[in-house]
Amino acid sequence: MTKQLRKHSFLLYCFALAAVYLLISSKSSPLYPMNDWVDVNCFYTMGSSLLAGKVPYVDLYEQKGPVLYFIYALIALLSPNSFFGVYVMEVITYGLFLYFSGLIAALYLGRDWKMWFIVAIEGAIILVTYAFAHGASVEEMCLFMFAYGLYVTLRAIKEDRTLRFREAFICGIFSGILLWIKYTMLGLYLGLAIFIVVWYLCWGFRWRELLKTVGAFFGGLGIVTAVVFVYFLANGALEELYTVYFYNNIFLYAKEPEGSKLQSIYECVKHTIQLNEAYTWLFLPGLIWAAVRAVKDIRPLLMLVLTFLGLSLGTYWGGWKISYYGLVFAVYTVFGLIAFGEILKLIRFDWLLKKVKLYNVWLCALALAILVAGMCGFCLEKGRNVYLMGTPKEELPQYRFAEKIAAVEDATLLNYGFLDGGFYFAADVVPNCYFFCQLNVSAPEMFATQRKFVNERLVDFVVTRDRALDEYYNIDTSGYICVDQMEFYFEGKMRTYYLWQKIEAVG
Repeated sequence: MTKQLRKHSFLLYCFALAAVYLLISSKSSPLYPMNDWVDVNCFYTMGSSLLAGKVPYVDLYEQKGPVLYFIYALIALLSPNSFFGVYVMEVITYGLFLYFSGLIAALYLGRDWKMWFIVAIEGAIILVTYAFAHGASVEEMCLFMFAYGLYVTLRAIKEDRTLRFREAFICGIFSGILLWIKYTMLGLYLGLAIFIVVWYLCWGFRWRELLKTVGAFFGGLGIVTAVVFVYFLANGALEELYTVYFYNNIFLYAKEPEGSKLQSIYECVKHTIQLNEAYTWLFLPGLIWAAVRAVKDIRPLLMLVLTFLGLSLGTYWGGWKISYYGLVFAVYTVFGLIAFGEILKLIRFDWLLKKVKLYNVWLCALALAILVAGMCGFCLEKGRNVYLMGTPKEELPQYRFAEKIAAVEDATLLNYGFLDGGFYFAADVVPNCYFFCQLNVSAPEMFATQRKFVNERLVDFVVTRDRALDEYYNIDTSGYICVDQMEFYFEGKMRTYYLWQKIEAVG
C-alpha cells in the first residue's frame, strides 16, 4: 500500500491542492450556502429534470450538450439538494488538470520538486481570475481534457515517436465529450489534429501511423457519440437534439459582428487577455519559451500556436465577450512557469541549494507547505467569490422564497425573465415550463411561452429579478400578488428579487 501511495503521490497531491483551493474559491464548496451562478443552476435543473423522467430539448430547453446533463443527473442523484456533488466533480476535474500540467512541466524540468511547486502556484493563480467566475463552469470542467491532449503530444514529440493507440483513443473520447458538452471547445483538439497531420507527414511521412491514430481517435469519439445517439433515438428526440443543440446555437445564439468575423474574434481574445492578466503574464513567457526552444525543435511551438488559434476560433466564433469563456486559455499557464523553471536550471539553482546544504526532502516539504499556505491566503485575499463564504442559507433569496413555495403542496414555479437563479434548486421543484428561464438565444417562442404561463396562471409561483412582473411586456398580472421581495448582491451589483404567488393559491 505504501509503495502504491508513493507511486501516485503526485496525483494525490494534485487532488488535495484542488480540494483546498476550490474549498476557498468555488461557490460549490461546503463553505458556501449554495452556488448561485445562473449557468450552473441551469445545468443542475436539467440534471434533476432528467431524473424526473424529462428529456432534454423535448421537455425543457437549454443550450448546452446532453453529456453535461447526464453528468449533472448523476450529481443530483448522489448529492440531492446540495452542491457538494458539484464540488467533488470540480475537485476531480481540476485535480486532473493540475496533474497533467505537472506532467507537462516534468517533460522539460524533470520529475523533481519543481513540478510540485509549479502546480501549487498555477492552481491558485487561475482561481482568482475573472475567467474562473463562480465555479463549476464547463470550461473549468474540461481543462484537464485540454491538458491531457497537450501532454501526450508533447511527450510523443520528446520521445520521438507517434501517439500510442491508447493515447489517441483517449483523445477521441475527450473530443466526444467536448462535442456533446459544448462543441465550441473542440477548437484545441481541432488545432491538435491539424498539427498531428502536419507532424506525421512532414517529419518522416508516416502515413500508416497517421491512419492508425485517426482510427483510434474516431473510435473513442464514436463511442461517446453512440451513447448520445442511442439515448435520443430511444426517446424519439433526434430531431430536437439537432434543432436545439446545433441549429439554434449556430444560427440563433451567435451575435452579428460589427466588422469581420476575424476582427470580432480578435477583439474577444484581446478582451480576455486584458481581463485575465493573472494568467496572461504566465502564458506570454510560455510562448517566448516555446519560440526560443524552436531553434532546436519547432514542433512544440507549432502545436501551441495551432491549438491556441483553434481554441480562439471555436470559443469566440459567436462573438460573445463573456468572461468565463477565457478560462480555456488557462491550460497554457504551465508553459510560463516552465520558462521560469528553465531559468532556475540555467543559473544552476539546484546546485546552489545543495552547495549551501538546503536541498533535502524535509526542507523542500516545508517550503512547499509554506507556499501552499501562502497561495490559500492569496485565494482568500483575491478571490471573487469569498464575499459569499459563510453566509447563512436563510439570508439568500433562494432559500427565503423556498420556505413560502414549500407551503403550497406540489407547487409549480417559473423563473421569469432571467437565467436560472437557483430557485428551482432551493425549492426542489422540477419546472413544468419548456422555457424554464430566459436564455441568451433569439427564440421568439421563448418569450411567448413564458408570457403564456403567467397570463394563463399555469404556475403557482413566479420569480423575477430587478423588474416587477407588471413591468414586462404584455403581461396580465391580475392573477398574481407579490408575496416577498429581497435585495441581494450578484455579479457586481445589488439585485432585487420578487416572488409572485397565484392569488387562489394564497393561503
